[in-house]
Amino acid sequence: MTERRFGPVRFLPGPNRGKYPHCHSIYVEGAGLLIDPGSDRGRLQRLRAAEGVREVWLSHWHEDHIAHLDLFDDLPLRMSRQDAPMLTDVEAFLDGYGMQRPDFRRHWRGLMESEFHFRPRVPAGFLTGGEALRRGPVTIEVLHTPGHTPGHLAFHFREPDVLFMG
Repeated sequence: MTERRFGPVRFLPGPNRGKYPHCHSIYVEGAGLLIDPGSDRGRLQRLRAAEGVREVWLSHWHEDHIAHLDLFDDLPLRMSRQDAPMLTDVEAFLDGYGMQRPDFRRHWRGLMESEFHFRPRVPAGFLTGGEALRRGPVTIEVLHTPGHTPGHLAFHFREPDVLFMG
């Protein structure tokens, strides 16, 4: 897959067509907004260095969508209030999956730290379904779309009329 632009909204494809353990990311030019930093790590590092990412949003808390969040530890993070507890520490993350068996927890704890670069995070703020937020040249409607996770969010970029479902 190739990177695509929809006005100021840039689609950043993840390796293997964004299939697990990767995902796709969105970058809003002029706003410095990055959504779901789980695509290509090298591409995200170059984006940060060259374009000045200023804020990160998450559609939800799963590991493939936070895989490179560590690159942006110093930036404000926003996500749904319902999904935020899973990022407070790796044990809460594993609890979010309902993982009970000690051997599974041990295995996934190691994967979360080595493969998905997990670091505890507390959001700077929360995104709520029904909000319409202006970021740079676009208005973004936040849509609460529970099911995949309790706080899952999708984002509608009004001006280019693009929906990112995460």
